[in-house]
Amino acid sequence: MNIVLRLFKKVTLFICLFLTTFLIAEDSNEVEEVVVKGNVLYSDQVQALKTPVAILDVPQTLSIVTDEDIRKQGIREIGDIVRYTPGVNTSQGEGHRDAVVFRGVRSTADFYQDGVRDDVQYYRSLYNVDQVEILRGPNALLFGRGGTGGIINRVTKKAVIGEQFGSFDLGADDFGSTDLALDYNIQSSENSALRINVHVDALENHRDFYDGDRVGFNPTLRVALSEDTILDLSYENADHERMIDRGIPTANGVPVKGLKSIVFGTSDLNITTLEADIFRGSLTHNFSETSKGIFSITSSEFEKLYQNLYASGYDATANVVTLDGYRDPTERENFIISGNLINEVQIGSTTHTILIGAEMIDTDNKNHRYDSYWSTTQKDKESFNVSRPLNIGVNSAGVSTGVNFNTKLKSKTTSDIEVTSFYIQDQIDVSDRLKLM
Repeated sequence: MNIVLRLFKKVTLFICLFLTTFLIAEDSNEVEEVVVKGNVLYSDQVQALKTPVAILDVPQTLSIVTDEDIRKQGIREIGDIVRYTPGVNTSQGEGHRDAVVFRGVRSTADFYQDGVRDDVQYYRSLYNVDQVEILRGPNALLFGRGGTGGIINRVTKKAVIGEQFGSFDLGADDFGSTDLALDYNIQSSENSALRINVHVDALENHRDFYDGDRVGFNPTLRVALSEDTILDLSYENADHERMIDRGIPTANGVPVKGLKSIVFGTSDLNITTLEADIFRGSLTHNFSETSKGIFSITSSEFEKLYQNLYASGYDATANVVTLDGYRDPTERENFIISGNLINEVQIGSTTHTILIGAEMIDTDNKNHRYDSYWSTTQKDKESFNVSRPLNIGVNSAGVSTGVNFNTKLKSKTTSDIEVTSFYIQDQIDVSDRLKLM
């Protein structure tokens, strides 16, 4: 019977392929024109690079996801994009941050926004994104510090002069999550435009206690100071809060399937919050058809907190789990100034795209790490009988216990980083098929 069934499937598949080939051959004289958006990186150039480079000329493996792709596929975060991208994987990120694996190299820092480093650990929203560029492979020449396995650059939406348009997107799933995004562009004058992007998310999933919300607000202003000079100004505010779920224990390197329905934490103690204010300004001046200058300033303030309990051990015989935890608040201020002069010159039979630039980075960072402290053990760990929901008020010995995250300070770090860099780059077009950098 199984042999007959397999034979029937093969015959059916062959007939379908034959008919498909026949139908395609019948219509071969009618060629449909297909317009592809996303075969270039942001206006036929790569925004992650400092020189105007067409996608075919980028010496990296790269992928593009446009705002249209994001809307049609219902993509809500960086991890959703990564799942569709070969050579890149997403990981749990401890339930509070984007954590991408570029060709086997895990990173929580190789993220950029309009070519400027964005390395605070959080889940990035996509409501104000025009395109997402994923470049794979290490290249310090292109990205400076970091970029060990690749980078992800978010190109934000800018105001459009001479147009007035708007849209809204509303989504929901069967877990109860909802998301709303608004995008409206206003022609404020003959030489200026204002664009406002807003989003509100309510987060839910199949796990107990999980919930959260994200709010984002991003107005942008574009002013044409002259025919050759464009000023872009942007302010972005982000306010995020969600429950952290660290997953289930493992045994012999494999998750314990019998515990898949249990959350090892609580909605009150497992939490992450983010408050961010980001100011961006960019001035672009075209000196000629082959020469332009770009000056940009970014100033940002982040307040990030994550606090959680997680399963650090499991005794299958006694059905007892050991919980550990910590609290990690971070305050970071970034101030970044960069200037680039790009000039294209013809020397003999070769074309040179010469970049001369400088960048100054000033980062102040304050970070604390508090271990959990249990009243019974007076240590950072305690054991509990496994149940759903997990009762962390009584330990495995039947004794009442409590936990706090402000008694045991494990580490305190204050950083003040100032980096000044100068760079010169020459991209040489020897021929249509050979380019040197």
